[in-house]
Amino acid sequence: MKKIVLCAMALLLAACAGMNKNTVNYQMGGYDSVKYYVVAGEGMSKEEAAQNALENMRREMVQNAPAAANQGVVTDLMANAEVEKVWRDKDFDGKHFYALAVLSRSNAHKVLAPLLDQEDAKLEGLAKQFAAPASALADLKIAFKMQPVVARRAALDEMYQFLNASRESYQPEVFAPYKAALQEKMAAVLVGVDVTGVQSEVLVTYVVDALNRMGLGVVDASDPDKVLLVQIATDVDAYDSQKVEGLVWCSSGASVSLVDVERGVTFSRFNVHERAGTSRAEDSLRKSMQSVGEQASAQISSRLKAYLNIN
Repeated sequence: MKKIVLCAMALLLAACAGMNKNTVNYQMGGYDSVKYYVVAGEGMSKEEAAQNALENMRREMVQNAPAAANQGVVTDLMANAEVEKVWRDKDFDGKHFYALAVLSRSNAHKVLAPLLDQEDAKLEGLAKQFAAPASALADLKIAFKMQPVVARRAALDEMYQFLNASRESYQPEVFAPYKAALQEKMAAVLVGVDVTGVQSEVLVTYVVDALNRMGLGVVDASDPDKVLLVQIATDVDAYDSQKVEGLVWCSSGASVSLVDVERGVTFSRFNVHERAGTSRAEDSLRKSMQSVGEQASAQISSRLKAYLNIN
């Protein structure tokens, strides 16, 4: 038994003695991964290797937390990163250098935690503004203001998780109630859509998609629980071109009304028109109605936000 142990120890010592200390894995092994986030880089000079290590670290942050990168937080994090090791690979025939960029996870926490706390404080203030008893449209105004704050909070948390050795979120018990409140208030507002006329199904797709992007649920106009109503009537006029033989023009239009069902008032009316010409009447109709749908959906979104006083 004693011989077996001695042999095992001898083999281990031999392996360690033969280990290439020039390898990136060997050098990175000197850092506690719980405390440090380490990324390697290489180049033909010390300066190039060091710069590439920092750039690789920045790229990894952007790739793993793209939404947070759009918030500008990567610059603050990289300001806390340092190049601590630069060495030459002696086994390489030419000049070839490696470098390690190191970011203390505690420093990353110091950058991100105050930003996350700030967003939580904003959400707390907005949540206190919800009406009591609940009012669907009044609460929707607050919910729309919460949306970008929730998105920023989630983006920052994505970066926090990436740089956290345990991959845990930052105080999820604080953030979760605000996300739930936002979903609840948005779900409480149902928008009825009533589109009549020629090729109305083409226009419906654009309108429903625009409302969904705002976070609103869409129901049939007959649904008794609807809070808002979008009424659209389409009209179409097709005719042959007098100047170009075989060209068929189609002029499509839509008259749109936006109704606050709770108050029983129409708060916005507008009309959109578009013309398109192709060699086939059905293609001209489709193209012109698609353009009408794009214009109408954009105006519906902007006019609804204006009615709710949302910047």
